[in-house]
Amino acid sequence: MEAASLWAGVRFTARNGSPEALLTDAAGQGLHLYGVFSLPGGFYGFCAHCAAWQYRRLAALARHRRVRLRVEKRKGLYFLLRPLLRRKGLWVGLATWGLVLVWLQGLIWAIDYSSLTTGQQARASAVLRSCGLQPGTVVTEELLRTGEYALLESGEFSWASLNFEKGRLAVEAAPAHARPEIAAGTLHGLRAKCNGTVLRTNLASGTMLVVPGQTVEAGQGLIGTARSERDGTLIFAPAAGTVVAQLEWETNQSIPLAETLPQLTGESKTNYRLFFAGHSAALSPSAPDGDGLCRTRHLQLEVFGLPLPCAVEETTYYGQRQETLYRTEAQALTLARLQGLRALYDAFPDADILARRETCTVQEDTLHYNAVYTVAADICT
Repeated sequence: MEAASLWAGVRFTARNGSPEALLTDAAGQGLHLYGVFSLPGGFYGFCAHCAAWQYRRLAALARHRRVRLRVEKRKGLYFLLRPLLRRKGLWVGLATWGLVLVWLQGLIWAIDYSSLTTGQQARASAVLRSCGLQPGTVVTEELLRTGEYALLESGEFSWASLNFEKGRLAVEAAPAHARPEIAAGTLHGLRAKCNGTVLRTNLASGTMLVVPGQTVEAGQGLIGTARSERDGTLIFAPAAGTVVAQLEWETNQSIPLAETLPQLTGESKTNYRLFFAGHSAALSPSAPDGDGLCRTRHLQLEVFGLPLPCAVEETTYYGQRQETLYRTEAQALTLARLQGLRALYDAFPDADILARRETCTVQEDTLHYNAVYTVAADICT
């Protein structure tokens, strides 16, 4: 098969007139005929093949020689596509789909957090979502810069970079490390948060200003940030270390013996909302009224494992009702002690309890609890 037949070729017959003269004229005009053979059955003429774009010139020569041409078969890719070329709607649809594909490349299809730990991924995802960066969002340079700034402002990261290419948003960030604060121009970097008697000290950096056995007051300097050389030059260094002191800490708690609290009923309702191209649409009825307990998850839609450029927000609302809970005095006392200990460890996480004095009274269905703890704890602040 000639190469011309792959695109557009015709097979034809030539009858009557002077077929031999037609072959001579075609060769003289540079028309390439191939597969030429005489017609079977004693008919005067021949059958041949040629390129479709040469057939019209061949037909003009045939009229001059009084030869009747008849196309027997058309073949080639052109004749297969010609019916489709006449369907304008098909080509308009293909062009429209091409433009849609180009536009879809500007949407976030997937967000890559592979360079972050699991905890960092959750925090970064929440920050970026608050800026509007989630699957289905139309990405702009301004939005990327806003996302990077929000990651840095969150305090979780010391460096952040957002790179977007063909629907994929890559998030890269480095965790922030706490830096010791240096009080410039003062010799007291760390001060006492309360009164106490120093038991022991541990200096990591700076200048220790107290010694064990010394009584200190709230606000007094414990570790300085500078020391003076012999020539009077001040050398600054971060104030870091611990000063463990013995102190007394008091707490008061009031626990009602009867209290009305919301309790779960076991009923729940889930609502869905679709986010796409900067717009959102509810996929289920409106949320219940009131400030009930709810849980929200953000889901990435996929088809056969491939992410789609849209996101679904799933919010589950849990039914609650008000119920009155009754406590015995022993239960109220236990709860008061737990709340007192929690308050103590919130104020002094490393507290070591040395002694405890407590009193409790019940008035008007309320237990009033007072405790004084003697503790050893780091009092630097």
